[in-house]
Amino acid sequence: MPETLDLVAALLDGESAQRESLLREADPAALEVALKQLGGRREVAAAEVLALVDLVVEDRALRKSARRELHRLRSVGVQAKAPQLSRPTPESQSAEVTIPVSQAWVTDIDPSGSRAVWLLGERRLGGVWFAALLSNDQRGIQDMNLVDTTRKRFLKELEQNRGAAGTWVTVPGDYALQLVREAVDLTREVGAGLPTRYRALRDVFGEAAGPPERALVYETIRPVEASFNPDWLEGSPRLLAEPEVAGWHVSVPPDLKARALDVARGPAAGLLVPGHTPEQQALQLIADAASQALTPLVRRALRRRLEETGYIFVATDRLPAARLAVAAARALEDPSIAPERHPFVRLLLGAGLGRLLGTERIGTRRASEVLLELIERATQQQAQGGSTETRPSGLILPR
Repeated sequence: MPETLDLVAALLDGESAQRESLLREADPAALEVALKQLGGRREVAAAEVLALVDLVVEDRALRKSARRELHRLRSVGVQAKAPQLSRPTPESQSAEVTIPVSQAWVTDIDPSGSRAVWLLGERRLGGVWFAALLSNDQRGIQDMNLVDTTRKRFLKELEQNRGAAGTWVTVPGDYALQLVREAVDLTREVGAGLPTRYRALRDVFGEAAGPPERALVYETIRPVEASFNPDWLEGSPRLLAEPEVAGWHVSVPPDLKARALDVARGPAAGLLVPGHTPEQQALQLIADAASQALTPLVRRALRRRLEETGYIFVATDRLPAARLAVAAARALEDPSIAPERHPFVRLLLGAGLGRLLGTERIGTRRASEVLLELIERATQQQAQGGSTETRPSGLILPR
């Protein structure tokens, strides 16, 4: 294929800026063939081109192919320096290296703790830089992309994604960069590696000095308001009725499954031991699950998830739900409130235990459902001294 041979030759001979342009404009089918040919060339230049693909090509399949070919070269001793996007000349585009974020969007946070963060920056001489990141509140940055594109193409991408699923809201550009920095710091804290393309993103948009000092939700709801309204915390389980919170749970250790099943079977066993009623056993199970599962990292992640979700409620005109989220977040910082006594966290722990039980059944009922009802009844008895049976509303049980 003459066209492919020409593309390979141009990529090998070109300077960094020329290579970037060729990679962005190449026909995907031709580029796929070219990447395989580059993987067979034991040249540093070939390795440099393959490494550059990960920074500038949008197609994930092509990036994956480039990484595979690059690994092949590295396995035979061909190494290349980490690539960087070419910097514009001072005479023409000196401000392009660190352009401000003109617009930014974030999504709601899914049950695993992941969300998308999108950044848009206007190029000085036309076009835009667009960055998309996937971050997780316990693992940091999971994936990212950086594209030199046009506003029209970006808006089309935005509309397609916003119409697919989830809740999208805008945030100030500076705050979005602080969220990115928060994810970067967390990535390093847990010992994971940053995506190769993060360096290019930093070159384009710069980097915030640190994570957010104050969550955006507190610009609308002052933290002290939660202290003056204790009913907000008591009402926090109602958050589970919001679509952005549905499915949230705290993952608990698998070795608690057998015990959780025994506790769920307690009411049907008919044998009551003084001081060890099914309700008391359920409360102790929740307390033990909390001590094992709510590590400082998980606790911080849950607090930040509530704060960020609180802002989504503010931005979508759901102020009552935002108040509940603020109260639940602030209570996580209060050492006097044990996790098993935190109304919202208790339900998340119960949901985590319910997931452990999966499809287990007690008679004709699912064991997870029986356990959650028992936990709720025990909580009401503890708080009110009564014995009313109710089901915890809003919990999504495993199917």
